[in-house]
Amino acid sequence: MYLDILEKIQQILNSVSPLILFVVVLLLGMYVFWSGSMETRKNISSVYDIFVTSLLGGLVVGRICYIIINWNQFSSFIWYWLPYEKYGEQIYLFRLLPWRFMRIWDWRIDILSMFVAFILIATFWVVIVKKWKWSHMFTTIFFTAEGMLAISFILLGASTANQEWLTQGIVMVLLPLVLFFLKNSVKKAIVGKKEIKTLMLLDIFFITLTTAYVTYTYFIADINNTEKASIITFAVWSLLGIIFYMKETKQADITIEKVSSVRTVSHLDINQPIKLPK
Repeated sequence: MYLDILEKIQQILNSVSPLILFVVVLLLGMYVFWSGSMETRKNISSVYDIFVTSLLGGLVVGRICYIIINWNQFSSFIWYWLPYEKYGEQIYLFRLLPWRFMRIWDWRIDILSMFVAFILIATFWVVIVKKWKWSHMFTTIFFTAEGMLAISFILLGASTANQEWLTQGIVMVLLPLVLFFLKNSVKKAIVGKKEIKTLMLLDIFFITLTTAYVTYTYFIADINNTEKASIITFAVWSLLGIIFYMKETKQADITIEKVSSVRTVSHLDINQPIKLPK
């Protein structure tokens, strides 16, 4: 029964252009990024340049890594100065070098390198360009990249009937969903300082768990040196992000506590007459 359903899904996905599937992944990533930015109370118009810049940079890096890893697929093509070929009435686009390097719509991208580049560029944009604290956008950047990676696993697994990829992608999707429901429950049940601390601990636990699972998923497979470097970079980035997230969140909590300890002037105090010294 399960295999029959998977086979039907495979037939449907194979009939869809890889470009459309790729756009679906990017749109879902944009939605996750937008939702996360809303929680940070950042101006939405001020965060989309982070997503777009990081995404474009990630696409370039992912494509370059794919070309390097699979150079044998490209070395057999000749170099031609025009981006098209015409044979009679038939026109072919981006088939020869260097134009073939730009065919990102055929899904031939090193996915892991792309999303690792995404998180690095996004972090640079947040900290250096925007001059925000890393902790403000750390969880948003993490779950955006992880979510797009998970959906890619699901689509590729379903389209190639690879049950292992499909299962791994589903697990990667479920982890953030569980976190989402737990955080909503906490927000309804706890208020104040305990809420901030509990939400932080939940984020740290699920980011650690997700990072460990993604790292394990790649290391049990037969991966090349580029993928090893990418997954190690991802794990190190996550670890540093968690450290800064804990540190900066605690600092913000201390600041709030200090501000709240200052005595406020009530309306009764304001209405009292001012007594001048004799």
